[in-house]
Amino acid sequence: MKRLRFLGIGSGYHSIEANTSAYIKENKTLLLIDCGETVFKKILEKNLMDGVKEVHILITHMHSDHVGSLGGFIGFCYWKYKITTNVYFKEREKIKVFLGLLGLNENESFLVLNPDAKRIESLDLEVNSKLTKHVESINTYSYILSFDKANSIFYSGDTYETNIDIITFLNNGNLVYHDTCLDDAEENVHTSLRKLCKLVPKEYRSQVYCIHIDGDNFIEEANRQGFKVATID
Repeated sequence: MKRLRFLGIGSGYHSIEANTSAYIKENKTLLLIDCGETVFKKILEKNLMDGVKEVHILITHMHSDHVGSLGGFIGFCYWKYKITTNVYFKEREKIKVFLGLLGLNENESFLVLNPDAKRIESLDLEVNSKLTKHVESINTYSYILSFDKANSIFYSGDTYETNIDIITFLNNGNLVYHDTCLDDAEENVHTSLRKLCKLVPKEYRSQVYCIHIDGDNFIEEANRQGFKVATID
C-alpha cells in the first residue's frame, strides 16, 4: 500500500512538529507536497536529494508555512543538481511572480504546471487538485494521488471542510491525510478532531492520518479516537 512520508506534521504556529510537508521518493524521483519554512533544512539534513533526477512539488496554498523555503529549495536543485523543478499549482501567475521576486527564472530553474490530470510516469501516478475552503484571502487546494497499481491518497491541505465523499473513498481501501486540530472554535479555518470524528465512522479511522496538528496532547487524543497521526521520518 502506498503511503506518504513526512518531513513535518505541525501547524503553522506549532513549530515543535515542523511545517507539514509530505513526500514520496522512488525511481530517482522526489515528489514533495508543500515546502514551508522548515522544509528545505529537513531535506538537507536527510540528504533527501541523493540519487534524485526529477523533482515535483505540489503546492496546496501560499501561506509561508507551506511555501516559505520553496525558492531556496528550487534554487538549490538547479544550482547543485542542474534539475529544473516541476511546480504544480492552479494559480500559475501567482507562483511565477512569487518565485520571480526571489530571483528564479521560469523555464530555467522551475516550470509551473497545471495539477489536474497530470501524469508523473516515474511514479505511475496521476495527480488531481480540488479547491477547498480555508481562508478568504487566498485559495487552497487538496490533492488526490491515484496510483496505477495501488491505492489512492487524498491529501486535504489546510481546510475546514472535506471536499470528497470520504466514506466511499475509504471503503475502496484508500488512505486520507487530513488537516486536524484540537481547536474547536466556530471560526477555526482548520478541521477540528471533533468534526473529523463526526465525519469518519470508527471502522474507517485507521485509514485516516492526521496532519498539520496542534497542541501537546493531540497525538494521544487522536489515537484514542481511533485515528492515526502521521510521523516524521
